[in-house]
Amino acid sequence: MEQALLKKFFVALCVCAALAGVSLYYVSSGSTPEEPNGTDSPGSLPDLKNEAALNLALKSISLSQGEGGMELWRLKAEWAGLQKSEDLLVVAKPRLTYFMKEEGKVMHVSSDNGNIEQKARIIRFIDNVHIIQDDKSFDGDLLVYNGTEKSMNFPGGGKFSGKGMSGRAETITWFLDRRQVTAEGGVSVYFE
Repeated sequence: MEQALLKKFFVALCVCAALAGVSLYYVSSGSTPEEPNGTDSPGSLPDLKNEAALNLALKSISLSQGEGGMELWRLKAEWAGLQKSEDLLVVAKPRLTYFMKEEGKVMHVSSDNGNIEQKARIIRFIDNVHIIQDDKSFDGDLLVYNGTEKSMNFPGGGKFSGKGMSGRAETITWFLDRRQVTAEGGVSVYFE
């Protein structure tokens, strides 16, 4: 009987050792049982616009900021990399939801890439930038959100459309608290 117990203990010990070995393999290789062969290894990180010296990379992040006890905005991104030397968070596929508290409306901002300077309260959306709020839309290649001024600026120009009109300009700025949009340089507006 003692020998049978010893045999069961030895088998259980071997199973535990095998499971520990498999777990150690997955941890050291950067893969999981659902994603074998290290498909989520550091080598498969997105380009993130060739940013130099990322100190930390995160998959699927969510950030939010509040004001006066209410959520002001929420940003989600597929990937993020911390560039500590410049205090910059570089993001891939950022999606921002901005809550217009005065109007009770929501604005959605998306782009291919971006970066966040948290101390300066600046978020840049880079490449294929698109904003939608109700029947209004804005498109451009670069959007700079200034959290101090609560403004969104297309410094490289963009196009806009709304109920019964569309247009373009070399610079477009949306002052969110004032609900005012200004456009400068080569402004064209078309009424439908």
